[in-house]
Amino acid sequence: METGCLEVVVNRKTNTLMKALHYGAIVVAVCFCLSAFLIHLALLLPAAGCMVAAYLFWLEITVDYEYVYVDKEIRVAKIQQKERRKDLAVYDLTRMEVMAPSGSYHLDEYRNKNLTVFDYSSGEEDNKPFRYEVVMEGGSKLILDFVGEYGEQIITILRTYFPRKVFTN
Repeated sequence: METGCLEVVVNRKTNTLMKALHYGAIVVAVCFCLSAFLIHLALLLPAAGCMVAAYLFWLEITVDYEYVYVDKEIRVAKIQQKERRKDLAVYDLTRMEVMAPSGSYHLDEYRNKNLTVFDYSSGEEDNKPFRYEVVMEGGSKLILDFVGEYGEQIITILRTYFPRKVFTN
């Protein structure tokens, strides 16, 4: 069965902490700039550092996650401010132990285990019906939102390949 490449983009909830840190770094940078002209020009170095920090905080305000399904693999990328794309990880689904919706009884045996959690979901309550948890061999758990038509197709394909590992209820 040839599936090609299926792609799902999930918009992450706006990070208000990063937004506050961004504006705070700008205010501190402006204060250092004004102080540099009044006190000493060496204060321009911390001002430049604050502007770099403000830029890095700005990148984390709006984040989207992109899942690409290709040949029994899910590739996860982070898109910052709709302009910068950063590949995060590639997960081989043949090493998957179980995949089920969040809160499913199929995940009960993994609840009290010490798993490393990678949350690539939107973080919003509206997407709860589309949120799946994937437990991988080696003690890691992925939280993914399979929204839209392509999300449903990915779930259907995974149920075809792994009928005893992928659950929809």
